[in-house]
Amino acid sequence: MKFGFVCGRACLNFAGTLKHRNTVREERLTEPAVLSEWAVQAGLVDAGVEVSDQDLATAIEVREAIYRTAIARLDDTEPQPADVDLLNQQAAQPRLTPRLLPNGDTSREGTAPQLVASLAADLLDLLAGRDIANVKRCDHPNCSLLYVDSSRAKNRQWCGMATCGNKVKVQAFRARQRASAH
Repeated sequence: MKFGFVCGRACLNFAGTLKHRNTVREERLTEPAVLSEWAVQAGLVDAGVEVSDQDLATAIEVREAIYRTAIARLDDTEPQPADVDLLNQQAAQPRLTPRLLPNGDTSREGTAPQLVASLAADLLDLLAGRDIANVKRCDHPNCSLLYVDSSRAKNRQWCGMATCGNKVKVQAFRARQRASAH
């Protein structure tokens, strides 16, 4: 399975592993091996991590807390107390840590709990930093991705131009074509 990484932060990309939250939800983390593959594709580890069914369940629970907490910040509301407790508890755990090898190369490896802790900590870092002011929701009605708008003008509307932006522009073009045909 190929994942997209357009959100600008690992925690937001992770939250995007549940697609179409506003319509027919599509769970992408369907089995433990898929979480491991996501971590590799995200560049968080060099090789897969061993993930149990319980690790996957915890990861999904943390993912949902990440999403709800980010949405609460965007909506200027308080996050759910259970989410605050879960994210603080997870972020306090040991995280993925790169290692410097004797030959000067680096290695990125760890465990599933370290992966989840790193993602929870990434959200807390995002909330505590300047980038939180630039977090937006994708404007495509069927997309629920959150992303950091790093454009100079801060006027990005979609999670990605190659995906949602293109779909919206094609729909608008076709609507104009239909209107001019009548």
